[in-house]
Amino acid sequence: MIPQQNERKNLIQVIRLLSPVLYPRRWELSLGILFVLGSTLCEVLAPILLGKGVDVAIADHGNKNDLIHVGLLFLVVIVFRSITETFQGLVIQRTGQKVIHDLRVRVFEKIHSLPIFYFDTHPTGRVLTRVINDIKALSEMFTASISVLVLDVAIIIGSIGSMLMLNLRLGFVVLVTFPVVFWTIWKFGKKLSESYKQVRARLAEVNAFLGENIGAIGTIQRLVAESSRLQKFESIVAKHTEAQLKSLKIYASVQPYANILNGFAMASLMGVGGYWVIHGKITLGVLVAFFAYIRNLFQPIRDLVEKYNTFLSAMVAADRVIALLEEPSELQDLYAQDDSKQVSTDTSVAFKDVSFHYPAHSALALDNVSFKLETGKSLAVVGATGSGKSTLVRLLMRFYDPQVGEIEFGGRPLSDWNRQELRKQMGVVQQEVYLFRGTVRDNLTLGRNGLSDQALKDKCEKSKFWEIIKNRGGLDMIVSEGGSNLSLGERQLLAFTRMWIFDPKVLILDEATASVDPVSERYLLSAIKEGMRGRTSIVIAHRLSTIQSCDSILVMEQGRIAESGNYQSLIKKGGLFYQFHRIYSEQGERIKRVET
Repeated sequence: MIPQQNERKNLIQVIRLLSPVLYPRRWELSLGILFVLGSTLCEVLAPILLGKGVDVAIADHGNKNDLIHVGLLFLVVIVFRSITETFQGLVIQRTGQKVIHDLRVRVFEKIHSLPIFYFDTHPTGRVLTRVINDIKALSEMFTASISVLVLDVAIIIGSIGSMLMLNLRLGFVVLVTFPVVFWTIWKFGKKLSESYKQVRARLAEVNAFLGENIGAIGTIQRLVAESSRLQKFESIVAKHTEAQLKSLKIYASVQPYANILNGFAMASLMGVGGYWVIHGKITLGVLVAFFAYIRNLFQPIRDLVEKYNTFLSAMVAADRVIALLEEPSELQDLYAQDDSKQVSTDTSVAFKDVSFHYPAHSALALDNVSFKLETGKSLAVVGATGSGKSTLVRLLMRFYDPQVGEIEFGGRPLSDWNRQELRKQMGVVQQEVYLFRGTVRDNLTLGRNGLSDQALKDKCEKSKFWEIIKNRGGLDMIVSEGGSNLSLGERQLLAFTRMWIFDPKVLILDEATASVDPVSERYLLSAIKEGMRGRTSIVIAHRLSTIQSCDSILVMEQGRIAESGNYQSLIKKGGLFYQFHRIYSEQGERIKRVET
């Protein structure tokens, strides 16, 4: 098997990819290789002993002892080969499973370290393909193919060497077809490689479409869009099937060529070798040994053709996994210990001439924004949808970095902060709350230990969330994936409770009361007021009742600060905030009339 240049490059990449997870298993792999070498030695010795037995039986009809000795030795070789092949498979496949486990964990860890904007351009389904399908392809190559590959290559080399040692001229006669075999595999390999790339690309499209549609199943059913979605999925799956059938057609063409070349080698050996036996140039035992070596040559070649299919698929998968692992992670720095000390005395926030646009769009989401929020003070941000309110939070959390200007937290530029330490200081409650499958306790603590059930219950009572869950299992209540068995308001109450449990230095509410009913909102407003006391707070809201107690207010319009001041001064100004206030008041009056 002679890989083409790209495959050699990919093979080097795969070795580099696997080296951090292979090195800890080096002794297990070495043991597996020893078993491979032992099995190869047996495969090389068996034909020689077979030929020797034939020569002894023909030449010495009465010498039964030699024949018995050769037969026993042949039996020992076969038994030893069986033992080494068994342990070789167990050791290498067991090690391979451990390596793939470590690799899958490494990829998952990498995904968690990728910046948020990576997921703006890479659908969830495609990322899942890397973790599941692509690593599975690598797993199949490593666990099921690598031992066979190493063994077959060793047998081919050993068989060729043994034939040339037995009879150089007859060896050349038999091996004359081998260059054609390698050329055939290389030729079809190029076509297969391109074909598998198409298969993988189409599979990623299938997974991406599935991930998107399963997540939006409620919307699809409400809009009765099942038929159109099905047609779209059928089209995507048809393209995947077409690519798969094309690869199968190419692959199916390889085996017949190998069989024809095998037949040509057998015919050459039968003709030339039989002629030389008749004329006494070689013994019958040598001819028998050569027939056994022909089997040892072409059976591994058939195996290699079979595994070449897996190998090429794994190379394409490796390309994609390597591309993911080489994506730049969120930068880490050395300020983690100092950050916690700094934030305890200063939690001020400052935006200085900040302009920003999202990577996938050229339009500015923020345009020359400047403001200062002092430690312990509260700031409300209001504005129409798309005015840039939530973008302020994303930049403050360092999910993105501004193209122009600078943001400071605690008197230091955000670029000086370790992202994880920075985010530990900030408790964010958003309008859309995602909950994980598990219990209420799991979702409140997110795996952090140290809080007793009584402490968790006290926090739940503080946010009025205990009234919701106490008769539904309490802290042991099961939460479905995404929190689908809780209402939007109940999810937000859980998120508020979690915020108090984590006790952040800075509180950020991003439309946090938007989905809460008026009764729950009254509970939350008093809890929010208590939570904001002594904390630096940023409140983004459409409901003006949430921001009346804030120290200052920013009014955003098309990415710029249109107005700023406190609640009463902005109403007196009669500008944009006054219009928001008037609309909100009219809506409140209508709601009261309806309730009455």
